[in-house]
Amino acid sequence: MKIITIANQKGGVGKTTSAVTLAHGLAMTEHRTLLVDLDPQGHVAFALGAEKAPGLYRLIVDEDPIDQVAVQARENLDIIPGDKRTEKAKRTVVISNFPTEILSRILKHADYDVVILDMAPSLDVLHVSALMASDWVIIPTKLDAMAVDGVNEVLRSMGEVVERGHRLGYSILPTFFDRTTRETIVQLQALVDTFKGRVWPPIPQDTHAREAPAYGKSLWEYCSKSPAVMGYGTSLVAGYASTLKRTVEVICE
Repeated sequence: MKIITIANQKGGVGKTTSAVTLAHGLAMTEHRTLLVDLDPQGHVAFALGAEKAPGLYRLIVDEDPIDQVAVQARENLDIIPGDKRTEKAKRTVVISNFPTEILSRILKHADYDVVILDMAPSLDVLHVSALMASDWVIIPTKLDAMAVDGVNEVLRSMGEVVERGHRLGYSILPTFFDRTTRETIVQLQALVDTFKGRVWPPIPQDTHAREAPAYGKSLWEYCSKSPAVMGYGTSLVAGYASTLKRTVEVICE
């Protein structure tokens, strides 16, 4: 089992869209996948047409087993839904004996090929616990200065985790790519210059990505040939880009 965290401390960069699209894409390629919502907004369930629910609260506070909390969202895809009670779960993590290890303990025996953690846009003990549990971090980022600064904040948090002896790889996923905007091009080039092969092919700006959650559908279901789907297919599932191909092999094999 591999655990992937989707994180950026800047909101509105496409974290949940990326998490849902990756999770459903892997499920469609016969990987048994669990998508865990760690954000009190509960948008993972909303995006897949399911009910928001205190999934993380039940795992942490009630100590219910994963197989009793997980909800089947699609074939090969289960979710741990979230809602406002995730904040209460977070407070329980803070006062626990080993707060940074709590997600590792909960997920240790999860019977899945891949677990994907969708983080809230914040830095707290739950964020650090997710990084400690993960094998890989995908950092979605809009191509503007504030979002790219969010990438640096995640990397600093990852550095603290690595200093504790935890091995952790990462990739950067540019989102909302608009080749007609100069800042977009400049920021993408800066990312590539700085992080080289860790930058995945960018996801084009696409209105379908905003529309799909309103219908409770993933992008694969809502518009399978939209620009964003083609971008995610290249960046997250199909492995056409050489950098991605190596990364998906690390994650899924």
